Amino acid sequence: SKDETSNQTDKGAAHHNSETAASPAPATKKDDTNSDADKIERLRLKKQLKKQRQKEKKAEAAKQADEARQKKEKEKLQLQKMKKEQATKKNEKKKFSDSKQTNEFKSLRKGVKYLDLKVGNGPVVQHRKKIRVEYTLRAKNHTTGKIIDASKNFGFRLGKGEVIEGYDIGLEGMRVGGIRRLIVPKQAGYHNDDIGAGRGADLYFEIELLYVAP
Repeated sequence: SKDETSNQTDKGAAHHNSETAASPAPATKKDDTNSDADKIERLRLKKQLKKQRQKEKKAEAAKQADEARQKKEKEKLQLQKMKKEQATKKNEKKKFSDSKQTNEFKSLRKGVKYLDLKVGNGPVVQHRKKIRVEYTLRAKNHTTGKIIDASKNFGFRLGKGEVIEGYDIGLEGMRVGGIRRLIVPKQAGYHNDDIGAGRGADLYFEIELLYVAP
């Protein structure tokens, strides 16, 4: 009948629609393209990360190398400073020793004493030869004592008795350019005469040898 035919048609259509709804949709070309793009992006990111790690390793290695170089340079500078300080201390010790020796007067005949403040490098004085000196004579000491006598250019012949005996004795061995201090006691000076320092007082000379006749 017409109703039975209609029911069968509806059932067939329903069955067909059910099968159609249950079947998965086929993959499209667009989905494949997206999947490939994701893979490429992941590979790119992976490669970028690898490069970044390599860069960081190189930077760390360079940093360590620089720190090692700076440490080595610092140790080198400290060693140089230590050597310099040791050399300075050694020089100061030598200067102190030399100064100690220099500040000691040496004794000559008749109680005359001398101290070379500067050793000259010119001709040495000779007996009976004309010499010229610059000198200052003080009482009590060489630096602050009262000035008794002085001359910028005093000439005489050494060892001829033209000056006090202490002068002749005290200048022995001097060279032109040298500066010497003398302490002359009364027995080699003016004996008991008072020339401004007191009777029988020691005389304090500072003498620079300017010239020795050839």
